Amino acid sequence: MTDKNWIKSGPEPGFYKLAKKEIVGYSLVDFAMNIVFQSIMMFITFYYTDVYLLKPSHVAVMFLVSRIWDTINDPMMGTIVERLNPKQGKYKPYIKWGAIPFGVAAVLTFTVPDFGYTGKLIWAYATYNLLNMLYTFIIQPYISTASVMTMDPDERTKLQSVRMMLAQSGGVVVALTIPTFSNILGGDNIAKGYQRTVMILAVIMVILLFYAVSTMIERIKIDSHEDPITAKDFFTQITHNKPGVIMFLLFLGVYGFTTLSGGTGPYYMTYFADRPDLVSVYSLMHILPSVFGVPIVPALTRKIKKKGTVILGLALPTIGCGLSYLLSPSAVVAMIILKGLAGFGYGILMGILWAMITDSVEYAEWNTGKRYTALVMTLIGLGLKFSMTIGGVIPTAILDSVNYVPNVQQTAEALQGIRFMSTLLPGLVCLVTLIIFALFYDLTEEKLQKIMHENAVRQGLVEEKMQLDSD
Repeated sequence: MTDKNWIKSGPEPGFYKLAKKEIVGYSLVDFAMNIVFQSIMMFITFYYTDVYLLKPSHVAVMFLVSRIWDTINDPMMGTIVERLNPKQGKYKPYIKWGAIPFGVAAVLTFTVPDFGYTGKLIWAYATYNLLNMLYTFIIQPYISTASVMTMDPDERTKLQSVRMMLAQSGGVVVALTIPTFSNILGGDNIAKGYQRTVMILAVIMVILLFYAVSTMIERIKIDSHEDPITAKDFFTQITHNKPGVIMFLLFLGVYGFTTLSGGTGPYYMTYFADRPDLVSVYSLMHILPSVFGVPIVPALTRKIKKKGTVILGLALPTIGCGLSYLLSPSAVVAMIILKGLAGFGYGILMGILWAMITDSVEYAEWNTGKRYTALVMTLIGLGLKFSMTIGGVIPTAILDSVNYVPNVQQTAEALQGIRFMSTLLPGLVCLVTLIIFALFYDLTEEKLQKIMHENAVRQGLVEEKMQLDSD
């Protein structure tokens, strides 16, 4: 496709209309990635303690070490992406290059080797970290791709809304398949069931990623940064980017909530509610209502703007989780309903968060004079990665502190720990995130519009007079 085939969506530079096929193709990347990544978000802690049979304290340390490594690996990946300019595109080739390795790493992560305990622990460290590194290899360039497909905020919002609907749909697939198919495909060997289920999901993921890349078009040219990108460049993009820092904290809180809520659900249903048969239903209610929350985001942003939409999205899981803490073990129906309320709020957050991430890229360029899209996205990605510390380290530390033992009747102390980490703790994370965002995020739609125009003026894409006329 050549430039003459691209349809302008407005007179401003870089404002292009996205074809339906391209929107769906781009969004399929997130569906594909989530049928593997949501397996990690929702089931990896339970898998490591109750299937892989690692000690909770060892799992907590492993998650913590992994996040420390992410602080090195993720900025390094962002730097590589900014420096290079592959012929096939600035960002999208990484999706294709990483697809098969990521799928293989997922299967290896959900494989229990025939080793002693120490050997199994080493295997878990190696495969889990490899999986996270390959996730970064794909997701950082992928989320940066939206910034070079179109500059039109409305088209970006539409793109991200469809993308997150499919992303959450990927989570629905995981919630349905992991608990159910692991039992069917594993029989008496639940570990084999997990491995075979993830293997099927990984094959589907790879096929979808290869197709998706073929539909995406990078219309806005971003030159590679020939000069070495230093640590100073990375920290400048952070220290001169208040919206980016708040977005980091927002991603940390929102994904911390979903990792906690999703990852502790199997413990909650299995032990506190004593309904292991409802693990798949409860997990489904964490993610299915979110699919219906995403589509209403454009209407919400028109009514209450982006900031109001985020606050609403955070308020719903805060309420849902807080009320869940008050329930008795027998109130299973109420548990599921409140889980759905929290999931609906999570869907709203998924629809708006990813539509806002490019706003911080525009702000950073305006404030620093340099456009380092992948470096800014690294900051966002670290928020997502660090959330796994909240969702992985804290629950396993709680389980260890209450002397949790897998696959047995739990003590009253252990049940209280499971209750707290599955309900009140995710709600508190949302509440704190809501307060921080409400107080400190001040990048309004009007301010963003002026910033984007001033960036275009600097680049010589529009006349200075347009900026003065718009003030």
